[in-house]
Amino acid sequence: MDDVELIKEKINIVDLISEYLTLKKAGVNFKAPCPFHNEKTPSFVVSPERQIWHCFGCQKGGDLFTFLMEKEGMEFKEALEMLAKKAGVVLQKKADDKKDFKDRLFEINLKAQEFFHYILTKHPLGKKALNYLQERGILTEIIEEFGIGYAPNSWESLTRFLLKRGFTHQEIISSGLGVASKSGSYDRFRGRITFPLIDAKGNLRGFSGRVLMPAEPKYINTPQTPIFDKGNFLFGLNLAKGEIRNKKEVVLVEGEMDMIASYQAGFKNVVASKGTALTEGQIDMLKKFTENLSLGFDMDLAGDSACRRGIEIADKAGLNIQVVQLEGGKDAAEVIKSDPAIWQKAISGAVPIYDYYLTSIAKRYDSKKPSDLRKIGEELIPVWAKITDDLVRERYIQRLASFLKTDEKILRVAVEKARTASPKSYAPLLQTTKTADNVVPVKGRRELLEEYLIALLLHPPQESDFVPGFPETLFLAEKWRQLYVLLVLYLDSISFKSTAFNINDFVSTLPSELTVEVDRLYLMELDERFSEDKHWKKELEGVISELKKALIKASLEKLSLEIKNAQEFDKMDTVESLNKRFRDLSVKLKNL
Repeated sequence: MDDVELIKEKINIVDLISEYLTLKKAGVNFKAPCPFHNEKTPSFVVSPERQIWHCFGCQKGGDLFTFLMEKEGMEFKEALEMLAKKAGVVLQKKADDKKDFKDRLFEINLKAQEFFHYILTKHPLGKKALNYLQERGILTEIIEEFGIGYAPNSWESLTRFLLKRGFTHQEIISSGLGVASKSGSYDRFRGRITFPLIDAKGNLRGFSGRVLMPAEPKYINTPQTPIFDKGNFLFGLNLAKGEIRNKKEVVLVEGEMDMIASYQAGFKNVVASKGTALTEGQIDMLKKFTENLSLGFDMDLAGDSACRRGIEIADKAGLNIQVVQLEGGKDAAEVIKSDPAIWQKAISGAVPIYDYYLTSIAKRYDSKKPSDLRKIGEELIPVWAKITDDLVRERYIQRLASFLKTDEKILRVAVEKARTASPKSYAPLLQTTKTADNVVPVKGRRELLEEYLIALLLHPPQESDFVPGFPETLFLAEKWRQLYVLLVLYLDSISFKSTAFNINDFVSTLPSELTVEVDRLYLMELDERFSEDKHWKKELEGVISELKKALIKASLEKLSLEIKNAQEFDKMDTVESLNKRFRDLSVKLKNL
């Protein structure tokens, strides 16, 4: 037995998930509101029998490893190590016992952080940078807590330091600390204050470097590496996550200094996004801790298309979005240094995002001018069209109509037109991250019936020996046809052996791609009455009848079109033949 199976055997998934959620018994399974999306009716189901979970709202699911990875943002290796410790399992060592490449990158970052921090706090080369931080009001204990450092204005000081400690040029380059050169590598961070980029679990993934003197770029960051992705990182989340949970709100600022100044002043539910263009990865991280997001950027968000796209993703994810407004283009760090009460007042007075959009256009445009009126429409109608909640969208259509002194009906038509516009018409607005479109599609009645029929067949009453006999062609989807054939073979074999249906035994016979589908449908909640054979069989017969009707109706529609086509070309013999088939099928449908 390998480590994964051993851990699964020792840890009950219900016990693990109960540490995060309040699970309630629901038949043989357990239910709770989903922790990964906003919902009122619980659709998150846990099966102690299969040791799996699935949400029928957001469609996420898996085992205890995937739950931990989703909930804590862990990679599989981290989840494996944590659960092994919890289960008391000693993980098997790799044969070569070599350190993982990623582990080396984490190590080199820690060693670089020691170097930078020493230079800032103990070495004469860091004196100027330390004075700068003190002038900005950053306290010594905060410098220590955040591990802030300074990179000397030298081409190779860090490189030489790391080489002496056993790291290679390739590791220095792969970590983003160095840039490739003819001689090997040179330091990326030179003459800058360094901020360690530590993730929510305390792993040091990279650095951000801020210039001391006016220069461009003001900040440089570790580039994309095997352990760092700017789009999946939020600065300060490791320190702020507890307070975010307590206050049920997160304030998002743009830069490290804004976050650090806020934290020092007692605003400990603040994180920095390293830019205003929110990504789906960042939104997923925030959703693990709160549904309330306040944006504290020192710019006009309404005029920035990249930021708007991020806000659309956050809205689709179910976050309640507000904007913290500061006057005069000041950032949080500036305001806090002069008077923390101003920052507190701004956070308390945050306005809903769509109110903010209206305020922004009122400042930038004159609604009495036809040219400005057109610009307002071009800017806000696509935004209003992206509002996911129908009631909220309707409210802001009314607000915009009132502001423009325009008939609501005209605006409503324009918004609906934008909602149904082809991707080509609104291409710039639709160029978001790929997961922005990752909305669970609405399934047709036919597809839902096919899934429901499979779910019923996966839940035969105890002692049932029923083997279905309808043809697999009743299913349109190839995967359900394949699964049905395998299920009939299994049911036939256990009927012959007079043994009971066992979901784990059946799943062991399936290919992996079908196992995922079976697990999802096995967790579907069915009426308790179907535990009795007579009610279960009656429901089966009803669903099979509906599917047969659906097949005949589809055939009748196709025949109807063929008849019209034959009539247009005066093919009367064909018309008569098609009419006969149409009548026969109609009689068959009537008799079902």
